[in-house]
Amino acid sequence: MRPHFSRSTFLRGAFGIAVAGVGFAGATRLPVSDASPDTGSAGGNAGAAGSASGSGTGSFDPKWRALQGKLRGRLITPGDLGYSDAKQVFNTRFDPDMPAAVVQVAETGDVATAFEFAAENDLRVAPRAGGHSYAGESTATGTLIIDVRGLRGVRVQGEQTVARAGHTLYEIYQELDRFGRSLPTGMCPTVGVAGLALGGGLGFESRAYGLTGDRLTAATLVLPDGSITEVSDGNRPDLFWALRGGGALLGVVTSLTFDTIPATPKDVVRLTFWGEDAEHVISGWQEWLRAAPREQWADVSVDADGSGGLHCWLQLVCPAGSAETVTAALVDAIGIAPRETDVRTLSHMETVLYLAGGVVDQPRAEFTNGSDIVEALTLDVIAAILDVMTRFSSVGGTGWVQINTLDGAIRDLTPTATAFPWREHAALVEWGAFEPIPHDSALTWLSDAHATLAPHSVGAYVNYLEPGDPLSRYYGANYARLAKLRNLVDPNTLIHSTLAP
Repeated sequence: MRPHFSRSTFLRGAFGIAVAGVGFAGATRLPVSDASPDTGSAGGNAGAAGSASGSGTGSFDPKWRALQGKLRGRLITPGDLGYSDAKQVFNTRFDPDMPAAVVQVAETGDVATAFEFAAENDLRVAPRAGGHSYAGESTATGTLIIDVRGLRGVRVQGEQTVARAGHTLYEIYQELDRFGRSLPTGMCPTVGVAGLALGGGLGFESRAYGLTGDRLTAATLVLPDGSITEVSDGNRPDLFWALRGGGALLGVVTSLTFDTIPATPKDVVRLTFWGEDAEHVISGWQEWLRAAPREQWADVSVDADGSGGLHCWLQLVCPAGSAETVTAALVDAIGIAPRETDVRTLSHMETVLYLAGGVVDQPRAEFTNGSDIVEALTLDVIAAILDVMTRFSSVGGTGWVQINTLDGAIRDLTPTATAFPWREHAALVEWGAFEPIPHDSALTWLSDAHATLAPHSVGAYVNYLEPGDPLSRYYGANYARLAKLRNLVDPNTLIHSTLAP
């Protein structure tokens, strides 16, 4: 049975860790011998060099024709057939952006070629995998987009998998499930696995197995100078450190190797509470987490109803057959009986689909999101969060806040072990507003949220970027090391970013 979601909850599928949308079906299945990064089918986006035909600038400008001749993939410039689609990302707010061109790569060498062309022609490069960046990092006007979604193929060998960077989370889930394996990832399956892993990657398996990036063991990386390097703990460990949580600041990843986890059936429980009980729910949830085994996970959401009121609900995921005991412990910690309880036992892929909102395809939408990291969820912090939500609701806002824990296996590594710095903190607080809330109104609300939480916030999550923010906000104590490495490999800042240095 599929859950019933309101339009606002459906749209949340693109944004939050929980209740996300399902992506494209079917990963490319390659024999073990064919799964090296550049062999096998390149996928539907790749074509013969110069296959972007039409009346665009690329058809007449010698420099673009020369670039087309060097690519195995496809070059699309403004005016070329397919440019409008090629430049699109998930957030419709960025539709007016006009990249100089889009390179749909067919092999790792295409990425190197694109970097070299960009350097020669004074262009910034915007890497694109899933196209879900909150800040529209992969669709900026005047940039050269390097789109890796044509890089296809997933190889599974025992407990390890090698995936090319063009796959979505749903494709990875689907292919690994054939072997009884999975990854701890986010719950919006249309997100690209590369972008998620490079920024960290939080989801319902994170308490048990850590971040998506924590499972990364190797990667193929193309640096801004066009050089290609295999990165791991034993080869270029400085770059490997940065790839796990540092985002796409240092180059373009074309292949990722992960240690996988078991794919197991789950009990999924949705608990709904009155909005006025939200403080007790958040406090009780925190209390429950202190004793809950790592295989049990839950997050808390508070939604504004646009009339000054709030809705509060909690999502729980635990091993199949344990819901009754686990739910009782959670409700006992909260101290208030839920208004409604929905319990279901699901297979691994059914769990993925349910948490994705129960839909196969998700329409593009306009949204505005942001985040804060807090060291502790004290009563003062909880009150500040709820005050922000109530103020927004009172002026017609229908945004939401989702609070996700940063405990369990996430804390098995030290804050400096990888570029992801938030391993000794209580929670990620994600703010979201979506259609029909105008972007300007949402920005005003986000500014209010950040200002209200400022005494308690220590930074933000790099996968939830906000344009114009200082880069340091996302990396805490790791910022100096990452900035130094970035200056080393990309001294001319060839890679585009909406963040301030």
